[in-house]
Amino acid sequence: MAFADRSNTNLVPQLKRATILVLFLFGLLILRLWYLQVVKGSYFKDLSENNRIRSIYVQAPRGLIFDRHGELWAGNRPSFNIELIQEDCPNEKAVMALVEEIVGLKAGTLKLDNPMSRRRRKFEPRVLLKDVSREVVAKIEARKFELPGVVVQVTPTRDYVQKELGAHVVGYIREISKDQLLDEKYAGYQQGELVGQFGVESYLEDLIHGVRGLKRIEVNAMGTRIGEFSSESEKMGNDVYLTIDAQMQRAALEGLKDKKGAVVALDVKTGGVLTMVSMPAFDPNIFTGEVSPDVWRDLVGGRPSKLNNRALQAAYPPGSVFKIVTGLAGLSENLVTPKSSVFCPGYYSFGGRRYRCHKASGHGWVDFNSALIQSCDVYFYSLATKLGIDTINRYATDLGLGALTGIGISQEAKGLMPSTDWKRRYFSKDADKIWYPGETLSVVIGQGATTTTPIQIATMMSAVANGGKVFKPQVIKEIRGGDNNILKEMNPELSREHVFDPAILKLVQKALFGVVNDPKGTGGRSKLKKFPEIAVAGKTGTAQVVTLEARLKHKDFEDHAWFAAYAPADNPEVAIAVLVENGGHGGAAAAPIAGAVLEKYFEGKSE
Repeated sequence: MAFADRSNTNLVPQLKRATILVLFLFGLLILRLWYLQVVKGSYFKDLSENNRIRSIYVQAPRGLIFDRHGELWAGNRPSFNIELIQEDCPNEKAVMALVEEIVGLKAGTLKLDNPMSRRRRKFEPRVLLKDVSREVVAKIEARKFELPGVVVQVTPTRDYVQKELGAHVVGYIREISKDQLLDEKYAGYQQGELVGQFGVESYLEDLIHGVRGLKRIEVNAMGTRIGEFSSESEKMGNDVYLTIDAQMQRAALEGLKDKKGAVVALDVKTGGVLTMVSMPAFDPNIFTGEVSPDVWRDLVGGRPSKLNNRALQAAYPPGSVFKIVTGLAGLSENLVTPKSSVFCPGYYSFGGRRYRCHKASGHGWVDFNSALIQSCDVYFYSLATKLGIDTINRYATDLGLGALTGIGISQEAKGLMPSTDWKRRYFSKDADKIWYPGETLSVVIGQGATTTTPIQIATMMSAVANGGKVFKPQVIKEIRGGDNNILKEMNPELSREHVFDPAILKLVQKALFGVVNDPKGTGGRSKLKKFPEIAVAGKTGTAQVVTLEARLKHKDFEDHAWFAAYAPADNPEVAIAVLVENGGHGGAAAAPIAGAVLEKYFEGKSE
């Protein structure tokens, strides 16, 4: 029969295998779902939310910076940045190449190889171009649909309205660096934030910076904003009022035009800095955008560079200005009297050699008053042999020389006031550790190993004017909050004080008056033409840089020109120090600048 020919087929094994296969596949599906929903759930939730809702941090405007009279020095303006959200950009290289083409940049200019980019949060924009023009913004917006992930962000940035005028005082801001992000001082800061890098901007960063805001916005698939959920408003930083007088600052800047040097003026009763100019200077606005290699080379190419504040960060031999210290020491130690006279034939013989006076024909017989007025080197050479280096060091240090002033707005050069102890510690060979008397002769006229900064000289002159009080120089007058209430007012800080015999101080002050007002004085060019009734007292200085023979070979080896003064001579209010690098004689190069700056001070008082 037909049915007898059919074989019996056992389907059980196939069903088992099929069941196992189905269960295995179903298990894989469950495992995958578990992985996606449990293990990677938060990731995909974050990804989904960020495709719809973006958290955008809003940079707060920095506090404003004014001079002492309320003239604006640093404000804020809108800055347009071209940024890239990498998660919204399927082809970064192609998009950046198109941006370069639109903007007119050389191919390969824009890069994403910044190691700091690894610290960014998801969907956090990366700045491609900073502070671009409105024309560039219009070009980018016109082709936005060809640039997925590219956005234009408007942020507040600095507007240094006075440009070079306050460069070395106010400083500048730049994007926070990788090292700064790791510094506890910048805890809570994020990549891309602008922070103070120099001057007052850096010194008061925590007070000026402000508190950033936060916006949560809804975007579509193209990343275009379609709504806003919530926001936390940003809070502007505190305003700063400086002790600086803008008009005095302008006079100093004009006086040093096309020169290298520095001007510092201080309030003799408080230590407030009325003027601080360093030349050559720079425009801080260049740091708000991209700094080209050529611009950077121009900034750092000099010795020292334009970025260095010569008033604080460069030390120079003080020249004959130092004779003020020598004279005070000699009179205070009773080693000379006002009537003690020395004959100057144009040189001083000591240790088998001649130490020349700046006047080759000599000054003849001079006492203390005439020696300081005419800046006779021979008189002070003879005083050096009586004083000794350690006594000179003590008086110089008491007057603030060879020591940091503590002004705080940037690193300072300490300068050097040599002593026997310094030489023992500084040199390694026994023969070099010995201080020789001949070395003291160089120090008493502000040469040899002696170096000072312009702000130290201004501080010293202020102490001579006020009776021996050395104040800590301050550039901050007060800090005000958003409601214009004074949050902090700076009070004078006394660093040290040397109590001089009033009679001795009057002798020195009389001689300093003569330097400017006596027919034989060397500082007559500092007289105030607009205020002839106001007398200036001061001291010129010509600091030798190299030997006379070397100086004749190159202009850069010319002597440095100094002038230090205070006014009014009978009731001092302001002290000033002027340095002109390689300017020659202090009376010719530096004194007129001091006079112009002092005139602006008294003009301001008469208004």
